[in-house]
Amino acid sequence: MKYVRNCWYMVGWKEDFPAGEIKPFTLLEESVVLFRNADGKLVALADRCCHRLAPLSVGRLESDGLRCMYHGLKFADDGRCIEVPGQDRISPLLRVPTYPVVELHGAAWIWMGDPAKADECLIPPFVGHIHPDWSMIPGRMDYDAHYRLINDNLLDLSHLTYVHGAPDSFAAEEQWVGAKVSVQRLERGVRVSRWIEGTPGLDGNGGKRDLWTSYDFLVPGIFLLRGDTYPLGTAEKFNRQEPDSSVEPLRKTLSCQAVTPLTEFTSCYFFAFGPWSKEPDKKELFLKIAQQAFSEDKVIVEAQQRTILRSPGVRVIPLAADQAIVQFNKLLEQMMEEEARVASAPVEVHSAAG
Repeated sequence: MKYVRNCWYMVGWKEDFPAGEIKPFTLLEESVVLFRNADGKLVALADRCCHRLAPLSVGRLESDGLRCMYHGLKFADDGRCIEVPGQDRISPLLRVPTYPVVELHGAAWIWMGDPAKADECLIPPFVGHIHPDWSMIPGRMDYDAHYRLINDNLLDLSHLTYVHGAPDSFAAEEQWVGAKVSVQRLERGVRVSRWIEGTPGLDGNGGKRDLWTSYDFLVPGIFLLRGDTYPLGTAEKFNRQEPDSSVEPLRKTLSCQAVTPLTEFTSCYFFAFGPWSKEPDKKELFLKIAQQAFSEDKVIVEAQQRTILRSPGVRVIPLAADQAIVQFNKLLEQMMEEEARVASAPVEVHSAAG
């Protein structure tokens, strides 16, 4: 299997799905169509009519369903065909697959696996741009690269030194490469933490500071980064362990990012990055920083993908800095293996005689 299916994938921000519009989206190499029903609830169907496989994304929204504009079949929110022009009887076979979809944290999430296992509690704590504690502007970026290469890029932030290592950057070599990193295994991901000592800060003002960074990287590819800036010397005060509430941060920042595989070598990258709500005037600055940094990531990751495709059979050689990558990928492989095992298990059939 190429993907974990029993998990929630982000397919857009809430505002990406206005009422009255049909939105096609491809993920895990499958085409889906999303729209709001008459009650405003988001619905997700397979993007193909079950009659002649015409795409429903070029259909027409009506008050009680989505009509295919090839031969006029209409489908309800649950995928049932509820009208066949010129035919009274509707076969129960006339239906299209549906997918659980939930709006939470200002984003839309879809479950591509077993619908019976679609537990909303498994949606990561993706504190979106609508949260009152933060000042964020959301964004999206598309990659011509395998989703796991983007995951790897986010799981090892030592790349900041070189990918984003301009002379005036906050990502100085001695700070990101030399910092001691703590990697903790979580039930559905990993947590990576470190102090960055003596940083000038993201906006370059206020002299040298200490930065506590900690991020959770969760299945299927959700990156939740906390960055708290403190007076110089705070890292030493806490013996380079996680700070407690006895010292007030000078600034807090948060970044919520989601990697969604589209096809084998294309991916979608959603992001929101910003400071706490005390600095609403800094939203544009942080968006600019994010766009520059993520564009730099895109260049190196897409170049990496091209090299990989030209180098069949060549294996990567891990480094000590790859600890989080190795742990997360092992978890991902275990989940895919378990799903494959369940999918291939024989189905028990019981006779009427018992």
